[in-house]
Amino acid sequence: MLATLKRWLGAATTNPAEAPDVESARGKAVPGLVAAGEEDIALLLEAARRAEGEGLSPWVLRDEARLETLRRSLEFVVHRGLWLQREGDQVVHWQGRLLALRHGDGPVLGMLLVCRRDDEAAWQLRFFFVAPEWQGRGHGARLLQAARRELRGTPLQTRLPLTGAAPASLEAAGFRRMHVDAGGVASFEAPAQWNDQRERTSVA
Repeated sequence: MLATLKRWLGAATTNPAEAPDVESARGKAVPGLVAAGEEDIALLLEAARRAEGEGLSPWVLRDEARLETLRRSLEFVVHRGLWLQREGDQVVHWQGRLLALRHGDGPVLGMLLVCRRDDEAAWQLRFFFVAPEWQGRGHGARLLQAARRELRGTPLQTRLPLTGAAPASLEAAGFRRMHVDAGGVASFEAPAQWNDQRERTSVA
């Protein structure tokens, strides 16, 4: 898969994102969801590595080749709006969006990656995180609520283990737990309709 991605993307280089200036974001307006840039990819890769250490990452990143494959897949999302989804022994193009929660021009508070096969399919929430310095302040639910507004009119689905803070953030953002398999992995879905009054009360 890495060789295929390199042929598609060429020898693009990435620059590490600057360390977030936490103080610069204090006191600013309510955070909003924006398209992430290439400079933000390093933050998601770091979060995915942290999640893998806790057994919560959707990707296996135990070597640099796998990490590089994910990096180039995320670059493809940022630049072309396409997620490279493996199906059997092939790699197909799905719609993809990498979104970041920010305080204006301040640092990234959290990010999420969503993808879907086509316009008729539900969006799949593949991964989301809140930066460590912003955890415990309700930003997980805000990030997910903002995604529901951004993707209005389409259901949003995800699967993840029932450990850590992610399930509580999903439920606070209006996701319903649909099923839990024998391995403790739960399926969640947020319906297409959104109630703005419910949003204001759930994050108060």
